[in-house]
This record gives sequence, C-alpha cells and structure tokens, in this order.
Amino acid sequence: MRLWFRSITGFLRSHGPEDGSIEAILRDAVRRSASIGIGSLDGTALPSPLAGHVVALEPDHGAPTALVISRPFEGPVRKQLIAGERIQLSIAAMQGFHHGTVEVLGRWVSADTGERRYGYRVTLPKSLLHEERRGLHRIPVAFDLAPRATLLRALTLADLGDGTVLDVSEGGLCIRANLRGLVRPDEAVIVKAEFPAVLPPIHTRMIVAHAADARQPGLTDLGLRFAEPLPELSHAIRALELRRINRAGAA
Repeated sequence: MRLWFRSITGFLRSHGPEDGSIEAILRDAVRRSASIGIGSLDGTALPSPLAGHVVALEPDHGAPTALVISRPFEGPVRKQLIAGERIQLSIAAMQGFHHGTVEVLGRWVSADTGERRYGYRVTLPKSLLHEERRGLHRIPVAFDLAPRATLLRALTLADLGDGTVLDVSEGGLCIRANLRGLVRPDEAVIVKAEFPAVLPPIHTRMIVAHAADARQPGLTDLGLRFAEPLPELSHAIRALELRRINRAGAA
C-alpha cells in the first residue's frame, strides 16, 4: 500500500474562483516553474510535490483556458496520464502548497523548433486549497501492510475507535477510522500506532484538525496534529527523505 507522508499541521484555506486569486496563483507558478505532484481523488492523501513542474498557461483571447504541466514522474518512472482522467494536482507555493482537482485534456508538445518539451494539458482548477507546510517533510513510502491505530479519549482513556494510518508527517497523522463516538475539531485524543521497523511507534496526545466522512461507508477520515514534537519520528522521516533523494540521484 502506497502511503504519502503528509503535513497536516496547517489549516487548509480555500481560494475560490470568486476571489480572483486562482489565475494569479497559476501565473506565479508558471513564472517559478513550480514543482508539482499528482495524486488520486480518494480524498485521503495529497500528492507529493516531487513529480514534475508547471510549464505554461494556454491563453484564449487573453484569458487562460488550460494549464500545461511537464510529464510527471512516479518515483523513477514516468507516470502516464489519460485524457478525461480527473486527478488531484499539488503545486508548490512559496510557503506550503496549493491543491486542486483538474481534468487531463491531453498530451502537449512545445512549438519550439529546437529542444522539444513534452507534457500534458489539464483544466484550470475551480478551487485551490492552500496548505501551509511550515517546513515539515512529506515523502512517499510504501508499506506491505497498512499500519493500525487505536484512539482513546484524552481525559477518560475511553475507547474511541480504531483504524488505518493513511499518511504521517512530522506534524501529524491522517487516519481512516471506525469511530465509536463523536469527535470535534481541536479536541484532544490519545493515539497509539505501530509501524514497520522504518518508523518508531507512536503513543501520544494529538489534536483533531479535521474530520470528514470517508468514501467507505461508516468510516471517518481524521486529520490529527501532534500536541508535542516527536524528535525520534522527525529524525526517521528526514532519514527516509535523504534515502529517497540519494536513490533518485543514483538513478
């Protein structure tokens, strides 16, 4: 099971088309050749911003109608996109990331007569969510088995439910849980989670950042942030990121 390490410490702020910020964000991303990530629409894991970059905005009578992205990578190999496919696009910002849903329109080839560039045309996102990563690390890691987690009430230690860890970062966890009670944003809970040897176990107090119904009936996707820093976990995540970078360089 592929898991995406994800920072969830920042609140997600919506930038709708009515505030006029989407075009400005995209134009700035083109100017910076901002890195991108590609993810699925399962609503549980945002894409890693290491797959490619923003290339251009295609205008029509002065207004942009499509976004051009480079051919994305998935690890060391190219990821093929299919026209009509809806994906979650992550665009690196100066602080954090912008996330939005787009539809693949088709392949793109530059008009340059010299060195040709290749990519994909996608629709403009109708909304963007801004995630303030605050310097935390988010990296892709694969587990053979999905790590399990249990949740307890912070004050009474009453059983609150259990579930599967979907992603983890220096800032927190995302858990798909079968809850046996209500949880509210900013509520404190105790989380116990066991990981493969690559990561240390977690048994700590956490704060509910958000909760939403999962695609699977009866389950809830919980975003949780650590109440206190976990140095051992942070060290393990940074070591994994360094290992990934070294592997990419060797390839």
